[in-house]
Amino acid sequence: MVNVRNLKLILLWLLPGLLLFGCQGMGSDQAGAAESVTLTLVPTSTPLLFPTSTAIPAPTLTPFPTATPTPTPTPTPFVCASSQGETLNGSFISEAMGGEEIRYLVHLPPCYEHYQDRAYPVLYLLHGWPMNESHWEELGIVAIADVWVSQGLAGPFIIVLPGVTNTDGRYVHSSGGNDSFEGMLVAELSPLIARTYRTWNTPAGQAIGGISRGGVWSLEIGLRHPELFGIVGGHSPALSMNHPPRQYDPFFLAQSGVTDQRIYLSAGDMDWARGGTVRLYDQLLEQGADITYETHTGGHVDDLWRLGLPDYLRFYIRTWPRSAEALPRWMEVSHRPQAEERR
Repeated sequence: MVNVRNLKLILLWLLPGLLLFGCQGMGSDQAGAAESVTLTLVPTSTPLLFPTSTAIPAPTLTPFPTATPTPTPTPTPFVCASSQGETLNGSFISEAMGGEEIRYLVHLPPCYEHYQDRAYPVLYLLHGWPMNESHWEELGIVAIADVWVSQGLAGPFIIVLPGVTNTDGRYVHSSGGNDSFEGMLVAELSPLIARTYRTWNTPAGQAIGGISRGGVWSLEIGLRHPELFGIVGGHSPALSMNHPPRQYDPFFLAQSGVTDQRIYLSAGDMDWARGGTVRLYDQLLEQGADITYETHTGGHVDDLWRLGLPDYLRFYIRTWPRSAEALPRWMEVSHRPQAEERR
């Protein structure tokens, strides 16, 4: 299509020729009035003198490809495939016991070696008389602990079972202090365990309990050393047969006020040790102690303690972490407190 401006330019270009053509026509032999001339404009392909500009489209920018970050793989949680721990044995000559050989068992929970940076609670269990370090294991404590830990019913913990080789020695014929079973456990065995294994060396992470004669020892040691043991238990403790000096007597120790420990007492309904156990329970209760007492069916025999194991164990581990991941960091645990020297 020809716009108006271009049409005017075409007319100016053709007009001279048209006038010349018209003048030549007027000089012919034909006489008379001039004929009219009709002009028909035929579109021409002749380029315009002033072509309109055509806009050049802006180039389309191709974006550089964006690198897709490689996702960080999610670590697979460790699942302990073992259902059994490992029981180790050891021995040493005790100065506190007058040169007697002390044997002990240490039961490590399933997958103990996997958690190298964790500190484990420790449960010390003392045997009755005239048994030895195998007493609690034979009752079934190790088997129950492995089942509970492997099935996630309890967090992992270490069990220590000390025993004497002379059943008629200081285990029976001493009452406490440095030159006794107390001195052996506090000054010799317990530091040895802390040096050898990754233990949670705070009162909250250590418990002590015992059966019969071992129950008397666990109460005497535990009540005299709250800086070491925050959890104390006595199962059918032979208190009625115990006649120690006052400073080693659990009844006297209970009067001094026990406020920072959890204490557990148990006896059988036909147990000759029940009377003394109930008496100590009442005394601790009057002093405001955190004390639990339970009666089980039976007399002063292994069957009573075997059937009571689940209740005993449930009490000891109640405040301990429920998984290995929840255990305190081993390097972050404070150094073991020094046991107070007791005479």
